[in-house]
Amino acid sequence: MRKPLALAAALAATLLSVTTGTAHAETVPGCPTAKQIGTTGYVLHKGVKIASVKQFAGCGNNYAYTWVWDSYAQGHTYRVTNWIAVIDGTEEYPGGESRTGTKQELWGAPSKTLQNCTRAVASVTVPGGTYVSGWTDLRC
Repeated sequence: MRKPLALAAALAATLLSVTTGTAHAETVPGCPTAKQIGTTGYVLHKGVKIASVKQFAGCGNNYAYTWVWDSYAQGHTYRVTNWIAVIDGTEEYPGGESRTGTKQELWGAPSKTLQNCTRAVASVTVPGGTYVSGWTDLRC
């Protein structure tokens, strides 16, 4: 009877690691008091989560944050870009400079947009050279 329990526990642990990725703490460089605002968004490729995107506020700025999940990062070459988008009625435009990198973690540039409705946006390249995007919820 112990084998089915051990097998079930191993299966549960495997599924948890695949669906959650690696846990890690996020601290905005130069602004350790910043806090996440809104919900975490996801970048999906073929229905699979490959990256998380979050928005942080602190030190007079908003910041985009992107983490490429281990399951994607370990088997692919990719580029990540993120930015804070300002939403003004039906218009959407960048609230500041975008940042691009090839590392698993990317912090966006500080964006002086605390008085605006904003969301964090991230794009990740996928095989074939195209990209997929994800974003957080709108925060006003």
